[in-house]
Amino acid sequence: MAMIGAQLPPFLPPLRDDLRLLEGPREADGSPTWTVQDLVRHRFYRFGRAGFEFLSRWNLATPQAVLAAVAAETTLETGEEDLLSFLGFLRNNGLLRGDDRQAIQGYVEQARRAKLSWPKWLLHHYLFVRIPLVRPDRFLTATLPAARLLLRPAFLYLVLALGATGLVLALRQWDAFLHTFQHFFSLEGAVAFAVTMTAVKIVHELGHAYTARHFGCRVPTMGIALLVLWPVLYTDVSDAWRLVPRRQRLLIGAAGVLAELALALIATFVWSFLSDGPARSAAFLVATTTWIATLAINFSPFMRFDGYYLLSDWLGVSNLGDRSFALGRWRLRQAALGLDEAPPEVFPSHTRRILLIYAWTTWLYRAVVFFGIALLVYHFFIKLVGIFLMAVEIVWFLARPVLSEAGEWWQRRHLIRLNRNLLATLALLTVGAVALVTPWQGRVALPAVMRAAGYATLFPPLPARIIEMTAAPDKIVVAGESLYRLEAPELDYGLRAVRLRIAVTDLRLQRATGSAEVLESLSSLQQQLATLISTEAGLIARQERLVLRAPLDGVLTDLPPDLRPGLWLKPDQPLGRVVNRERTTVRGYLAAADLERIRPGARGRFIPEDPARPGFEVKVIAVEQVNAAVLDLPMLASTQGGPIAVQPAPAQSTPAQSTPAQSTQQGALIPTSAVYRVTLAPADPQQPAPEQIIPGTALIEAETISPLARLWRFAASVFIRESGW
Repeated sequence: MAMIGAQLPPFLPPLRDDLRLLEGPREADGSPTWTVQDLVRHRFYRFGRAGFEFLSRWNLATPQAVLAAVAAETTLETGEEDLLSFLGFLRNNGLLRGDDRQAIQGYVEQARRAKLSWPKWLLHHYLFVRIPLVRPDRFLTATLPAARLLLRPAFLYLVLALGATGLVLALRQWDAFLHTFQHFFSLEGAVAFAVTMTAVKIVHELGHAYTARHFGCRVPTMGIALLVLWPVLYTDVSDAWRLVPRRQRLLIGAAGVLAELALALIATFVWSFLSDGPARSAAFLVATTTWIATLAINFSPFMRFDGYYLLSDWLGVSNLGDRSFALGRWRLRQAALGLDEAPPEVFPSHTRRILLIYAWTTWLYRAVVFFGIALLVYHFFIKLVGIFLMAVEIVWFLARPVLSEAGEWWQRRHLIRLNRNLLATLALLTVGAVALVTPWQGRVALPAVMRAAGYATLFPPLPARIIEMTAAPDKIVVAGESLYRLEAPELDYGLRAVRLRIAVTDLRLQRATGSAEVLESLSSLQQQLATLISTEAGLIARQERLVLRAPLDGVLTDLPPDLRPGLWLKPDQPLGRVVNRERTTVRGYLAAADLERIRPGARGRFIPEDPARPGFEVKVIAVEQVNAAVLDLPMLASTQGGPIAVQPAPAQSTPAQSTPAQSTQQGALIPTSAVYRVTLAPADPQQPAPEQIIPGTALIEAETISPLARLWRFAASVFIRESGW
């Protein structure tokens, strides 16, 4: 579109002498295109018939002469706006020679605006930076005859045969095939993993490079691109713009994935003949993981990877992103505002539908991806830096396009008339705004469990052996009743040794009056005796703990089936649970954002996870004001399929409140974000207690809050937490 207020100059500025005009591929509607190649900057620019007709008559020097010649010699209907727009296209892309002072000043100003300080450059480019490493064109040209052997049908049939044979052999050892990946969990395996991934990606890029060279295209650079600081390989095959046949461009775009697929088929065959170790694991990785990940990432058309260019060439729509987005914005304005504007381009109806679906799907996909990148940089960088970069991501990639489109709507306000589309949009925006600011979220959902109020698990206090047991399944017990009597030979030996030392020390004290030397150390002997007596008392207390008694009245359940006298036990081995089913309790965990919204006495309802169990009314008894350091309900942990995200801690750093089973077997379950314990009780005291722990959700009536206020509280809490205030 021409700039408002701009005018055509009296004479057309000359074109650069180092440009090359090439025939381009046909568009989806069959119209021809042409391509201008900038030989100096190795860039390509494509335009339609109107641009070609203008360039063909550029030597006429004046705009009026060019427009008159196009009108007289062709059937095109062009005007000053079209020529002015094309002139702006040439000037903005630096395709004019610019000998006059005005043009030179314009280029100087354009260069000044494009020059960024290093902080601004880093801010704009840290998401994606290309680092050229090699100029492979000479090497590719020299080795192309050998590479062409891989394009012959005989090689293709050989790869397919090897792949089919390898698949049959792998199916015969399917369990061994699936468990090959475990060899990567070592230093040698990690090195093999890195080397394998690098080699596969080099093959991928060489697939693009050799195919492009096969069709006569130059490959000026290959190197590394940093995608959110993650290194990936890239190959510059932009010279493929010179190719007219669509099939050739499609093959260049798909060559990388096809090379990986061929490598995967060969690796599947080789896997069966390798012995266990890093080499076999590398073959497994190539045969499975790499090509699947490549298909998922490279074939996605929503980012500018291989899939984008493949879709562009398949549809015959060059510059697919910009053109589909322009069409999507036009259709959005038409649907939302009822504007009756001409579309930016005219496409066949089926192509228009595809481009609209592509534009809207890409917007949604990129919104999710950019928000994910924002979270990634927030967690990757430290504190305020992470918050700042996350804000940059959200503002630049999510908010900026929305605000830009809102600005376009505002510029068209004089064209907007009251209509059905506009009324529907206003109603939708009003409902959305009201929903954002109205305090309507009055319930808080807590992951919780229902269990008997009296509940205790029996564990041996130390490694010991059963010498007597009265425990039996479903036995009714009373508090203090002996259930197991254990013995620990090491404890008995230590107790005897301490008592012997006590006797010796006591004897030395009795004889202190008969020896002057002993009399001088009387104070030391008395201190030793006191220490030994204290140690004896501690050992006796530990020995008394070897008699496991019922901690409360209830029923003994969940006894291991193989318990018997003489059996050795470990400290983390549960010996049963004593459950008092007279009362029911509900325990849950509350997120930090909802801590101020719930008070003791609040009402709610517990909904069991098992749909066969009925829900019941509950009330809040207590809300702890200090976040839980350890999740003591493992069934709610993400590692067990629960809703609370946790990470296991080393067993040696386990806090005392975790159970021995958690400490020794898997480490404490540490919540990744702050959660607070909430104790609830059934509103009906006669609510029967379950025999087992029942997970579910507690819906608690809480202070109503609007989604906007909730978002503000969350953002403020994150900022305060990460800034250390």
